Amino acid sequence: MANSTRLEKAITLTSMPAERLPCAWVRYDDVAEPYERFQASNGYARLARDLVASLSLTPGASLLDVGCGSGAAIQAAQQAVGVRGLTVGLDMSLAMLGRASACGAAHLVAGIVPGLPFRDRRFDGVAASLVLSHVERCDVALRDMARVLKRGGHLGVSAGAQRGNRPNIAYRVWEETARSLVGGKALREAKTRVAPWEEWLTDPAHLEATLASGGLEEIEIHQRQYAVTMPTGDYLSMLDLFSYGRFLRHHLGPARWAEFRASVTGKVAAHAVEQVEYTSRYHIAVGTKLR
Repeated sequence: MANSTRLEKAITLTSMPAERLPCAWVRYDDVAEPYERFQASNGYARLARDLVASLSLTPGASLLDVGCGSGAAIQAAQQAVGVRGLTVGLDMSLAMLGRASACGAAHLVAGIVPGLPFRDRRFDGVAASLVLSHVERCDVALRDMARVLKRGGHLGVSAGAQRGNRPNIAYRVWEETARSLVGGKALREAKTRVAPWEEWLTDPAHLEATLASGGLEEIEIHQRQYAVTMPTGDYLSMLDLFSYGRFLRHHLGPARWAEFRASVTGKVAAHAVEQVEYTSRYHIAVGTKLR
């Protein structure tokens, strides 16, 4: 990493058994820089800020951001809690933590959930934006996050909602070309391997039940949607970062991947679509630890 000295001071490494870490393409280490770049335009950063706002943090409060990625939620939380407050970001990807550090996050921990390396009832708030879909078991991960939450504290999570809008031309071309190379089953399995609960959590009833399984009460769920417009080339590059894109790149190897990208770019260019417009829809769920 570019600033290893700073990261060495900023990031605490927790014990992560190798058998619990996913393989390289499943993790986000190789896509941290473009992920950070696109989150501002695809709605992820706005979602993280709205999630933090839903926690009603006060000056001097403490927040743990589980699966902090490149630090969008931490930046919002730092403004909310002020100089007397504490924000801690946790992620399994050192590359993502490096991006968060570069954005000003001071307290970062490399770790996983379940297995949070914090004592019980340590934080006033806990946030996890688009994280529950990625864990092995939602209920176990949620209980661990609730464990480190103080009595009276709020725990907030976000998850994707049903999209409702038809796939655009660029996406259809990308997917059809990918399916012709590896088959639809392989793409579906790749997505499920990275985010096994993504589809299940689109149902707000499932999301509410998950928070309740962690002992949370007074659960509220709200939907957010964000209109997204980006150049077609950027949109195609963003698809490469998602689970099916990372899998395909790993599976094809450098030469065939380059051929695939050239083919997709050419096919999309034939449609003369300069921009992609779509709406991203998400659930934000917040519960309170009363006992």
